[in-house]
Amino acid sequence: DEDRLATPLLRGDALGNRSRDGAELVAAPWSEALDVAAGALRSAPADRIAVVGGARLTNESQYAWAKLAKGVLGTDHVDSQLGDGLPADLLLGLPRATIDEACTAGGTIVLLGPDPKEELGALYLRLRHAVVHDGATLIELTQRRTGLTDHAAHSLRVQPGEAAEVVAAMFGGGSSGGVQGRSAGDVVGAGELLAAATGPITVLLGRPSLAEAAGPVVDAALALHDHLPDARFLSLLRRGNVHGAMDMGLAPGLLPGRTTLADADRFADAWPGVPDAVGRDTLATLEAAADGQVDVLVLLGADLLADVPDRDLARRALDGAGTVIALDLFATETVASADVVLPAAGPTEVDGTFTNLEGRVSRVVRKVTSPGTSRPDWMIAVDLADRLGTDLGFMSSEDVWAELTAVSAVHADLSSEAIAAESTEGVLVMGGLALVRPEPTLVPARQPSALRLVATRSMYDTGVLVAHSPSLSGLAPGARAALEPAEMQRLGIVDGEVVDLVVPKGTVQVPVVADAGVAAGTVHLLVNQPGVDVAALLDAGAPVTDVKLVRR
Repeated sequence: DEDRLATPLLRGDALGNRSRDGAELVAAPWSEALDVAAGALRSAPADRIAVVGGARLTNESQYAWAKLAKGVLGTDHVDSQLGDGLPADLLLGLPRATIDEACTAGGTIVLLGPDPKEELGALYLRLRHAVVHDGATLIELTQRRTGLTDHAAHSLRVQPGEAAEVVAAMFGGGSSGGVQGRSAGDVVGAGELLAAATGPITVLLGRPSLAEAAGPVVDAALALHDHLPDARFLSLLRRGNVHGAMDMGLAPGLLPGRTTLADADRFADAWPGVPDAVGRDTLATLEAAADGQVDVLVLLGADLLADVPDRDLARRALDGAGTVIALDLFATETVASADVVLPAAGPTEVDGTFTNLEGRVSRVVRKVTSPGTSRPDWMIAVDLADRLGTDLGFMSSEDVWAELTAVSAVHADLSSEAIAAESTEGVLVMGGLALVRPEPTLVPARQPSALRLVATRSMYDTGVLVAHSPSLSGLAPGARAALEPAEMQRLGIVDGEVVDLVVPKGTVQVPVVADAGVAAGTVHLLVNQPGVDVAALLDAGAPVTDVKLVRR
């Protein structure tokens, strides 16, 4: 692939001459690129360094980068998620379910999140089999129809920002007037079904919409936990090894082994130090960068301009950061904005381990050689630390794992040999954090004559990995604004008509289609689709997004 990175890049001119202020990226030897990157890190105060991404790295590379960022550089502005997930301390604090537990015959499943068919296809097949063939009962609290709706006992359409209110109504504690179901009794019926359940209850938890902040989802999850104290939760976060990243400490306030900064003593012998205070998450980091408060922004496979819901914020952050260091596989639009580019080896080009959404650790073995002089991410962390005067102590991925088992209580008994012996199923890692309860999110009332935006992902889109797969890149369905048929009739819009969707920060033009699976008062769009920049409508600082639909 011509976009695959095979050699380091630095700023330069069109003739290939390296220049700090150059408009081009030009090839450079590893020694020089690492020197430039290390120099920027060395000169920046810890509080002005941030690391974003890492959710697709191996556990070993994630641990090495956590040690470099938090132990050597002293920054806790570290987050593997890209503003489209849920707080790590919440996911590690809620009682956790396995996939087998979620699919137990006779159990009950509550879907509070995105469509598994679009975002987690393998899990979708397991869930569908459990409901259709094994007698599991499904209740949906979703913002649009999903691939499982036809098999649900109760399928409730929830407007963005109102999930916690719907949960309260299910158990007799609030109004259900704005909720759509198959019948007027669906909301109460769902609560009665859960109250009468005799088997295990599993909540599938994720972000239903990128146009809704994490806060309302967190509130609904905590409400379900309060009403159903025996229920367990299974994360629906979609990015490759994001759960491993949380376990390895790539989240604000966390250290490897599902521990917090308060457990710094466990790392006294292995790490030079630990940050004193909890740092920023990705969205707060990007805001700080946009305001000129970040001297060095390190991107670990993070394509900010494609994956952060608020594209405008991502662009301003890249422009406002002092030095951007990007480790990546491909020459993305984000990489084009970097000052230093370090080519990384991909998932099939390294040895190591990954952690799935239930916390199960599995081994991966290198199948092919990475292109050019690209390196595993853990090795790049070691090289940078060496230039900063610190030996991370790793000569191989096995060395990294050995140190993890020494500092992490939850990984202590998990040797490389034990993982290799269970190479097919992997090994389930148990343990978590104390549950943290943030303040409830205040959601404004929907503006008059506005529609509340629902923005979701599709299995196929213009994301970098799909876009670089010739067999998949042509399958992206494209962006269309889906409205409930009665809403279209009320607005006098016909199927296929192109309209303007307007928010204070911008406007997009998109064709409209009728969709009975969309909640009244909402408009649904797929993100990362060709032709329409849906991210131009999204505001990372808003709990929900209201749009005005204007006929052209």
